[in-house]
Amino acid sequence: MGMSTIEKIENKEFSPKEIREMLGIDNSRIQELCKIADIKLKKNTRGLTYFTQDDAKILKNVSASYKSKKPVTLPSKKVLTGTNLISNGSIVQLVSTLRSIEKSMTEKVTALLDEKLDGMDDVVMELIRVKTENETMRFKINELNKENYKLKKELNSFKKVPFGFYAKTTPERNIF
Repeated sequence: MGMSTIEKIENKEFSPKEIREMLGIDNSRIQELCKIADIKLKKNTRGLTYFTQDDAKILKNVSASYKSKKPVTLPSKKVLTGTNLISNGSIVQLVSTLRSIEKSMTEKVTALLDEKLDGMDDVVMELIRVKTENETMRFKINELNKENYKLKKELNSFKKVPFGFYAKTTPERNIF
């Protein structure tokens, strides 16, 4: 098999018209193939849409697979960041490393919180005990106030009589 027109030209930008002519398809089909192959449209300095040589090869493979109804196998995408290329495999490795770091940090924070909160159960139990004791004391204070009131009332019922004696008088009765 000879080289196709796409493989003969290196580092060229292809216009949508050239892609249509090479693949014998219309613009709507090119858009469908771009979605299938996950190709992002690029614009040059003049604002015109273009495709790279790699894009053209991928579109050709996807178009051929689409016509023959075979499953499409796309080459692994590479992302350019700075001066390094990151492939799909290294992205997966990066994600797994991030997950392990997250798990490690979560475990450390959980252990630290457990350690700090370990004595809190005793503190909560002590607070509950103190609250119960306060309620008991408040009840006793109320009872003593009632008893004090009764004793004052009883004391006021005694009148001083001559010779240092006291006589108990009948308390006034409330009609209400």
